[in-house]
This record gives sequence, C-alpha cells and structure tokens, in this order.
Amino acid sequence: MAVWQDRQLLDEALALMCNNLAEPLRTAELAAYLDISVKKLERIFSRFKGILPARFYRELRLQHARVLLLESEQSIDAIGQQCGFRSASHFSRCFKEHFGRSPRGERMFGEPSDAALQFCVDSPKLESFRVGMSL
Repeated sequence: MAVWQDRQLLDEALALMCNNLAEPLRTAELAAYLDISVKKLERIFSRFKGILPARFYRELRLQHARVLLLESEQSIDAIGQQCGFRSASHFSRCFKEHFGRSPRGERMFGEPSDAALQFCVDSPKLESFRVGMSL
C-alpha cells in the first residue's frame, strides 16, 4: 500500500515540476504542496528516480531547454529564462555541464529527441498542479 501512495506522490511531484518550469519550486515548497516532509520527498525520489528532487528538477528543466533550443527560434537567453534560469551565464554553465556542449553548440549540432520530455505532457489533469498567482 505504501509503494502505491509513494508512486502517487511522485506523480504529483512530477506534475508540479512539469507545470512550473519557468518558476521552479524549492524542494521544501514541493513537499509542502504535497503535504509531506522534505525527507519523505527525497526518499521517494531516491527510490523511484535514483536522485534527489532538486537535481531531477534541474535536469528536467535542462531537457526542456534542449527541446526548445532544437525546435524553436527563441533566443538562448529567453529559453534559459523560460526554463527557470535567472541568467544566461548560469543557464549556459549548467547546460554545458549536463550535455557536454553549450546551448549554442546544441542548437547547431544537436538532434531532436522524441523522448526528451517523456513524462511532461500537456494534459488538463496536470494543469491543476500549476502553482502561481492567478489574476
């Protein structure tokens, strides 16, 4: 029973992450939205994903940035901001560290991947997990 509940919490956390890429939530905020402790959230991610939620979230944002670099003509700076990076230099440094080349290099030499955002799909069900101010 606990595995099923943990899997459901993981799915909710993933939905929160996918729907809040531009304004990333801190791990403590994710845990609070799920009404669990940070430690429990970290244990769930370690069990199912093998890494901590903060690192997973950053990698998710970088994967999304990669898709945008390859499939849009937005500026690199705009893509970085859209993926929650506050400066172009920080975005470029993180991107190069993760993918082994700069965002510019990826745009020039990368190949699109259908599986880049395997669990971030646009779905009305996931929309309910968007966090932010409503007008």
